[in-house]
Amino acid sequence: MPLLSLDIETVIANAIDSSIRETFSLMIGQELTHVQTNRVVNKMPTVGKYNQNRPVDYDEEITVVVGLSGQLQGSVSVCMDLESALLWTENLIDHQSATLDQTVIDAISELGNIVTGGAKRRLEDRDLALGLPYVMLAGKSRLAFPSSCEPLQVEYAFGGHEMNVFISLTTA
Repeated sequence: MPLLSLDIETVIANAIDSSIRETFSLMIGQELTHVQTNRVVNKMPTVGKYNQNRPVDYDEEITVVVGLSGQLQGSVSVCMDLESALLWTENLIDHQSATLDQTVIDAISELGNIVTGGAKRRLEDRDLALGLPYVMLAGKSRLAFPSSCEPLQVEYAFGGHEMNVFISLTTA
């Protein structure tokens, strides 16, 4: 699959940026601060040897991934630490929790839906279909991407916390 041209990538990144900023502003009254945008160096995460008897380490980050198909293929991932996820959930639905529970997972899943849906609306001239969001108990240090992509990582800050959006797309 061919890599995205710089112009298409900029349009997509701007649509996602507008969508996430609008989502946070309208849904929880928080403004996002753009920290930086980087190209992801595609490397395998270091997780050690696989051992069925060893518990999986939870790295205190949550990632929601939404797949895109159609004229553009790939995924948009929103990754935040536990404190950011709890803050999002509390501000969104007034659910207070000190730990990750099903309500927090559902709220993070909804964040992925809202952000990618808003980006899709902004890219309505493209034939796009959204997949179901899925939430992983893994953070940015555990994400890996196909070699056919050169993902962008956009870092934001809100409420004293960090949040990263990964845009990993190719053209069909």
